[in-house]
Amino acid sequence: MIVDKEEKIELLRKMIEDEPALCNFPYENDKLLERFLRGTEFDVEEAFKKIKLYYKLILEHPEWFTKEAPLNRKDLLEKDVRIALPAVTDKDGRPVYVAKLGNCDPSKMALLDVIAVDDIWIESILLNSDPEKGLCVLLDIANLPWKSIKWLTPHNIMVGLKKLQCLPFKDFRFHVVNNSFILNAALKIVWPFLPEDIKKTVKFHFNNRDSLHGFIDPDVLPDEYGGRKGDINYSEIYEQLYAQNEEIFESLQLQRNLVVIN
Repeated sequence: MIVDKEEKIELLRKMIEDEPALCNFPYENDKLLERFLRGTEFDVEEAFKKIKLYYKLILEHPEWFTKEAPLNRKDLLEKDVRIALPAVTDKDGRPVYVAKLGNCDPSKMALLDVIAVDDIWIESILLNSDPEKGLCVLLDIANLPWKSIKWLTPHNIMVGLKKLQCLPFKDFRFHVVNNSFILNAALKIVWPFLPEDIKKTVKFHFNNRDSLHGFIDPDVLPDEYGGRKGDINYSEIYEQLYAQNEEIFESLQLQRNLVVIN
């Protein structure tokens, strides 16, 4: 189907302009509007709904949305809690994002620090790939610490879910890899909060690499996930991220410097 991109952008812009609750949204920015449109396959109504949810959440929980540049969070980024694998996609073309939950130490970092790292990486992914492809997330639970349970409060889970649903990706796939003796405890807390549509996107592979490779070709995966690509070159990936420092910073500032109008 041929889509008139400019027409869709103008329709979305008009809807935002006519919505008092979105008076501060940067609707003049075509790239930002196109991002939300692509994530909804150019469904203007759905893009508008997602933008409203996104805007409302930023105003209600601004601490959950970082506005910092990557270089300002270099200390946390280089703790390997998260990494986007360059030029790696799953078999349906989704970029692959690795969340190393076992590297998140609640005694040395706050939950909002980890959220800031997610924000930076997600913005980098959105700047480098089409939201229409969706996002594939490897949830690596190796060495998941007991202390991380304290982050799984009903408030944090609900805000986290709302934020996930606001992200302008068409869809998500979550792949749980490796093992952790506290996984069952964590699932008992989190699973009841998840809507059915999200539950259906979660695949549990644990140490079964053949199962994972049914969704992501081993030729594009690093060794640690049973792949043939070699080790992850963290230094090189970080340098690529830092090269986007200004672009990521400006984009986050544009989206999140919102002022409440009474």
